[in-house]
Amino acid sequence: MKIGYIVHFEDVGGVEYHRLYKPLSLIGFEVVRCVGVDKGILEMEFDVVIFNRVLPCLKQSELINDLRKAGTYVICDIDDSWVLDGGHYLAKHWKVNNIKSRIIGAIMASDEVWVTHQHLANLVTPLNSNVYVIPNAIDPDEQQWKPTYNGNGRIGWTGSITHVNDLLLTAGSWNGIEPVICGYVEGELEWTRLSDNLPATYVKGLDVWNYAILYDQFDIAIAPLTDAKFNTYKSNLKILEAGFKGKPIFVQDMHPYTDKAKGIYHVSNWFEGIRTASRMSDAQIEDEGMELMTYCFDKYDLNKINDLRKERLL
Repeated sequence: MKIGYIVHFEDVGGVEYHRLYKPLSLIGFEVVRCVGVDKGILEMEFDVVIFNRVLPCLKQSELINDLRKAGTYVICDIDDSWVLDGGHYLAKHWKVNNIKSRIIGAIMASDEVWVTHQHLANLVTPLNSNVYVIPNAIDPDEQQWKPTYNGNGRIGWTGSITHVNDLLLTAGSWNGIEPVICGYVEGELEWTRLSDNLPATYVKGLDVWNYAILYDQFDIAIAPLTDAKFNTYKSNLKILEAGFKGKPIFVQDMHPYTDKAKGIYHVSNWFEGIRTASRMSDAQIEDEGMELMTYCFDKYDLNKINDLRKERLL
């Protein structure tokens, strides 16, 4: 089997890493990464073409139809909703570039759709009933995801600029504790807005090949999330990241953070949540981190989750 997956940029971003690059690198079939796309792809005679959200071309539906007519099976991978809330960091960009309509068109034109969880599958089904849940997962054999415990007892977070409003939910809740915030990009206005309102140790971000190393900066993770409809369609990836790194995590008490396991704390009040985290003993941090790691290894090992992809591809 020959699989082509299509991306927009040379650099591998977080979504591509988790949904395309890493899982397909372990799938056991011939896989070709295509940066950009035009009708020349028809000459490559792929058995399957996979892409995330939208194709990087103007006549997306036409190209998908041409691929299908040529006998290529087309899969659209969706990792969150196509309707952004007005206050989202990317809302203006999505509107200008008509991203919502393009995602809807891609879903409708494709042979099938892969999503991260059932809640998102329910959203996709009216547009394309041929939808399958393939959860996010992590490769435990990749060095950056090896668990660490450094005993500093610090509380931290790592991620991208799109989560500034989420982090601001914790402003005023730290009572003199200084969190570690990883992913910082100097000169970005959103990061400046965050640092002006949330005193913390700010650590610059790393690429996808080293991203997980940022978790080594702290022992307890947090994952605040604003109560917005768009956010309910996101995945539980923050739990996976913390778990594989052996860190207990305090998460917003809302979907997608529905996992129930030792080492996961569901928070509705961040003052109380941070106070609880700050009072954890070294032994408790280490023990609960290992418990969560065991849970994630059992449920979210990429080598196991990839069996779901193979079932769809064979």
